Amino acid sequence: MGILDKIFGGGKNPADAAMPYVNQISDTAKQNYNPYIDRGNQAYNKMQPNLDEMSTDPMAYYDKIFKGYEPSKSYQLQRDEMQRAAGNSAAAGGQRGSLGDITNQARLTDTLMGNDMQQWFKNVMGIQDKGMEGEGHLYDTGYDASKNLEGDEANALGEQGQLAFQGQREKNQRHSDLFSGLMSAFGAAAGGLAGGVPGAVAGSQIGSKFI
Repeated sequence: MGILDKIFGGGKNPADAAMPYVNQISDTAKQNYNPYIDRGNQAYNKMQPNLDEMSTDPMAYYDKIFKGYEPSKSYQLQRDEMQRAAGNSAAAGGQRGSLGDITNQARLTDTLMGNDMQQWFKNVMGIQDKGMEGEGHLYDTGYDASKNLEGDEANALGEQGQLAFQGQREKNQRHSDLFSGLMSAFGAAAGGLAGGVPGAVAGSQIGSKFI
């Protein structure tokens, strides 16, 4: 507070009174948005390695997935039933154990396993797609929260700047008014000493001309 404010006991600047509340905007926004931003970053860190593998070396990614493949129980049951049926048919025709019988059973087994592997892969990728979709949603939510936080902080900074400008303008106006009052008072006092009431009025008017 300046010397004139001390002398005349100027009131608190409204802009200064509002500033502490504006200063809280950034911290409050961070408390609200940071959890979503953190989850978005975590989701990105989980997705990025898989996306890199799929885009740079899809065959290696495919092979890595199939290392976890195991024939399903459904495949094993179908294989056993088909082998029995084929064996009975070959036996009825006197071909049981022949090269044709062995080749036929191998072809049926390969066909069944191929179908089983494709279904297994489809199931795995379906689960992965759901997981990636969920992670992607978290990432998008984090990105939106980051944009909102940036906007709130920009608005808070703008509000702080406006309040600071208004506060300085308020102080300047207050000092100008105080100085004007002082000059008028000094002029009135000097005029009063010189010529009573008329002199005081004239002195006040003269004093105001110095402002």
